[in-house]
Amino acid sequence: MASDEIRIGVVGAAGRGGSFFRSLRALAGVRMTAACDVNGEGLAKAAEQWSIPQTFTDYEAMLDAGAADAVVIGTPMHFHAPQAVAALQRGVHVLSEVPAAVSLDECRRLVQAAAESSAIYMMAENYCYGIPNVIVREMTRAGLFGEMYYAEGHYLHELKAHNEVTRWRRKWQTGIDGNTYITHELGPLLQWLSPQRVTQVACAGAGYHYV
Repeated sequence: MASDEIRIGVVGAAGRGGSFFRSLRALAGVRMTAACDVNGEGLAKAAEQWSIPQTFTDYEAMLDAGAADAVVIGTPMHFHAPQAVAALQRGVHVLSEVPAAVSLDECRRLVQAAAESSAIYMMAENYCYGIPNVIVREMTRAGLFGEMYYAEGHYLHELKAHNEVTRWRRKWQTGIDGNTYITHELGPLLQWLSPQRVTQVACAGAGYHYV
C-alpha cells in the first residue's frame, strides 16, 4: 500500500453505506480496507463484491482495530452524530451522510469533537454539487447577482413508502414534524451566500409528516 493512500472504512455497508462503494473505487489514492454492518449476511456479500479485506459487525471495534484512516457513515440518521464523534475522538476522518445529527445537543457535541480532533469532518450534502446548483454558485461568485443578502430554498421528499423497508424511518423521518433533509435546501444556499455567515433563518411547513 502506498504511504499516501487513504484507507477507507464504510459503516452501513449492507445498506446506504454501500451506495458509496462505486465512487470510492473510482478515486485515485483511496482503498477500501474495512466494512461494517450489523447485517452479517449483507456485510459478507458487500465485502465479497468489492474485495474488502476486513469486516466488522461492531463499529467501535472497527475503529479500535485501526482498520481505516477515514470512515464513510451510511447508517440510520440517529447514529450519524455518535458514530462521527467516536471516529473524530480517535483521529479518524469522517464523511457522514445527512443529516449530521438529530438534535441540537448532538450538533453541539459534533462541533466540539470536530474542533478538538486532528481529523477532518465533512457532511456528505450532495445537493451542493448538482450541476444547476454549481452553476448558480459560480454565477454568484462572479458577482452576476450583485450583493447576495437573501436566499430561499424548497425541498420535498416523500418518505412514507420507505416505512416498511427501513423501519427506523417511522420515528426519525415520518414520525416527526419537520424536514429531516433540510440540508438539501440550505447546503447550496449557504454556498451561494459564502463567505458571509448567516445570521437569521426562517422555516415554514404545511404541518404534514412525510417530508
